[in-house]
Amino acid sequence: MFARTVRLAFALLLAVVVPAGAADWPQWTGGPTRNAVSPEKNAPADFQLPVVEDGKVVKAPRGIAWTAELGNRTVIPPVVADGLVWVGTSARDPGDEKLREKDWDGGVLMCFRESDGKFLWKQRTPRIGNYVEDFARSALGSAPLVEGNRLWFTNNRCEVVCLDIAPLKTGKGEPREVWKLDMRKQLGVFQHLPLMVSGLAASVAADAERLFVVTHNGVDENRVKLPAPDAPSLVCLEKATGKVLWKDNSPGKGILHCQLSSPLVCSVGGRAQVIVGQGDGWLRSFDPKTGKVLWTCDLNPKDAEYDIGGTGTRNYVVATPMLYDGKVYVPTGQEPEHGPGVAHLYCVDPTKDGDVSRELDAGPKKGKPNPNSAVVWYTPSRVPADAPKIEVENKKKVKRDLLRSRDFYYGRTVATPTANDGLLYSADVHGFVYCFDAKTGKLYWIEDTKATILGQPLWVDGKVFVGSEYGDLVVFAHGKEKKVLAKYEWDQPIRPGLIFANGTLYVTGESQLHAIRSQK
Repeated sequence: MFARTVRLAFALLLAVVVPAGAADWPQWTGGPTRNAVSPEKNAPADFQLPVVEDGKVVKAPRGIAWTAELGNRTVIPPVVADGLVWVGTSARDPGDEKLREKDWDGGVLMCFRESDGKFLWKQRTPRIGNYVEDFARSALGSAPLVEGNRLWFTNNRCEVVCLDIAPLKTGKGEPREVWKLDMRKQLGVFQHLPLMVSGLAASVAADAERLFVVTHNGVDENRVKLPAPDAPSLVCLEKATGKVLWKDNSPGKGILHCQLSSPLVCSVGGRAQVIVGQGDGWLRSFDPKTGKVLWTCDLNPKDAEYDIGGTGTRNYVVATPMLYDGKVYVPTGQEPEHGPGVAHLYCVDPTKDGDVSRELDAGPKKGKPNPNSAVVWYTPSRVPADAPKIEVENKKKVKRDLLRSRDFYYGRTVATPTANDGLLYSADVHGFVYCFDAKTGKLYWIEDTKATILGQPLWVDGKVFVGSEYGDLVVFAHGKEKKVLAKYEWDQPIRPGLIFANGTLYVTGESQLHAIRSQK
């Protein structure tokens, strides 16, 4: 087995779990709708993340229930289920050249006790050796899915793994591998994980009997050739055994770069669907049982052109499609290393069939209106002439119109949007946070955080939490008017989105996980 495990004094562990909470966060984005909205109240409002400069604590932590040490790099938030906290990270650099020469690196899955953060178990998966498929010191970027005594995830070697976690939950031993599917060897996949997001990968989704997995099939190290154009982009597995039930390679040779968007499994109007944003810039819906394509939607204008960098206008999907009030919301983007650029946010009605794109082909780089379009609204490429001015003032009292400070309206996005109470919140890699009307797409406000944002906004208790690459955590008041309630600073990047589970706010940095609870 490639996977290696490390155990901490299992003989001394007795009851490691607390009863399952009503507000667990057992999968990527919290639930099957992919909408990061917590039903809980009493989100913490008075706390301080620790800030260290030159080895000295310049801002002491306040309101932190516990802190867990992670690896050197972490790009996804944890999941919380049945008293356990699971998080994907990297191995810790041993800091010794002789030890570093040994096989120490890899993606790491860690588990902590929810009540007090006690470390319980970890598993390391060594590197593939090909940097574009699994580069050194990157994180395990696929969030686990936990259901009862089973846990599924995709590791850094492009292997889908199912674990029996019952022994760990009862304090009687380590998790046990039930099955594993190597998608590189068994499905012919060439995995491409982007450098800048350091291992970020698609997370698995499921219905009652099936598991849906994005394979990460993409381009080679030169970012041009597609080594495996016939390999599947999406596979459906039997949850219990890992048997391949169906597979689809609809993007085919059209994959632009990589495929990191996680599946959305939902039922709208009585019809079950698996909806995936794919590497060719199309959003597709599949029948969960058969893999039949139900509908497709081109998320790029017909005249868009792909070019790595800020000048390109054709994008693919990195964020996860999200379901809210019967509509699917999905933004386009590219890996952050390619820089900011024009992108689009779509609201799509998932009840139609066939090609539901906004436009149909009308010749080379030309489009015409599609009478079967299911696009409810979308953000245009340029700022509309009638759009309101949104002015901000810098320290020198110089004003600028945020909306027109760039030559595009909405920027490339990695983060999944979040919606509640009729409002939709989205953040782009350029650092802009947007508040839209979920039904119409009307823009109410934007905020420039001046830092790269990769994580999904979190809505809880009338507040919207957004973390940034600079280690800033901004808390907005929910509403049509912009109001910043608080801003916290940390000495580590907050790349993952925040989560709120069972009264605890989890803030994940580069190498630490903080659990924050309201003071009683």
